[in-house]
Amino acid sequence: MGPLLIIGQGLKTPGVLLVLLGTVVTVAGLLPGVNFFTALPTLRGIVRKTLPTWFGRLCFVAAGAFLVYWGLTHGRR
Repeated sequence: MGPLLIIGQGLKTPGVLLVLLGTVVTVAGLLPGVNFFTALPTLRGIVRKTLPTWFGRLCFVAAGAFLVYWGLTHGRR
């Protein structure tokens, strides 16, 4: 019954879920010993290149902060 209610509301995500997801994304990005990769297409196929740790952490924290912000401001409708 739950998925039908979500579909009936136009797939609105509850604010609490967005805040929780943002927290999980931020914590996952700040874990020690994590390597961040990006896939680059080349003539020989796709190559996984490592990103600097600070840039990967910054991306995860930015994504988590955006999700928390979105959940707090737009989740009350």
